[in-house]
Amino acid sequence: MRRDTINYVVVGVFVVFLFTLFLFVLYQITGRTGPTDSYFVTYGNVEGIKYGTPVLYEGYQIGQVESVEPVRESGGTQFRLTLAVRKGWQIPADSIAQVVKSGLLSAVAIDIQEGSSNRPLSPGDSMRGQEAADLFAAVSDVASDIKSLSRDSIRPLLDNLNKQVDLISLDVRSLTSDSIRPILDNQVRELLGKLNDSAERLRVILSEENQQNIRITLDNLESASARADELLANLHETRATLDGLLKDADTVVAGNQEDIRALVKDLKRSLYTVSQHIDAVAHHMEGSARNMQEFTRAVRENPGLLLRGSPQPDTGEHQ
Repeated sequence: MRRDTINYVVVGVFVVFLFTLFLFVLYQITGRTGPTDSYFVTYGNVEGIKYGTPVLYEGYQIGQVESVEPVRESGGTQFRLTLAVRKGWQIPADSIAQVVKSGLLSAVAIDIQEGSSNRPLSPGDSMRGQEAADLFAAVSDVASDIKSLSRDSIRPLLDNLNKQVDLISLDVRSLTSDSIRPILDNQVRELLGKLNDSAERLRVILSEENQQNIRITLDNLESASARADELLANLHETRATLDGLLKDADTVVAGNQEDIRALVKDLKRSLYTVSQHIDAVAHHMEGSARNMQEFTRAVRENPGLLLRGSPQPDTGEHQ
């Protein structure tokens, strides 16, 4: 009997220990590890937030959500959250309480992004909140917008475009069959006729006789080209000879500069003398011309004077 009592006591103590351990673990899970300070934050949507939601400070857990209370205002319904934060924890006044998810299937948490203000919040103050972007809701909204756009805008636009394309196709088919095709047929016939005429003329031009003449012309051009090459070679030789003559003349002039200067001086002196006596020479030449004119007049009147002549009186002496 005494042995059974000992067993019962041991079992009871073990059960009490396990129950105490369970309570301790539950207390740790809820985040209540000691005295806390309360802060407030307001969100328009608290999906996934409830009592016990972790409160993080730059990723480090410092508390949990104590309560979620709806607050009705004129602009709509807002939700006021009470955050139980570890007592004495300094939070800058411009910090932001952001709703975050570490993954698509993970639980929601409130992460306080540390601000840069030197003034800390006092217990009971409210901090600025920032809601998390709901990816599935955004995708749903985008899908709804795309569906509405497709139903109300794109589909009518495509239908109208199809109608316009059909009308344009009918107009183009009608224009092609009634206007463009006859014009093209006539132009093609004219073009083919001109091509046939050109081909006939080309056949006449390229006859055997003309081909022979073309060959002869090409041969003559080749001969002329060869002769032109010879002429160019001769011109090169002539130019070389002229260069030599010019060099010789330059040498002669350079070697006889004094004689040339003397010759130029003599020529200048002779021209000066001639210019001084040019009047007398001109007077005698004029008298000779008058005498020759008188002689020719007398011979024309009496050709016998050339065979027999008689001295003529000098009229100048009588005068």
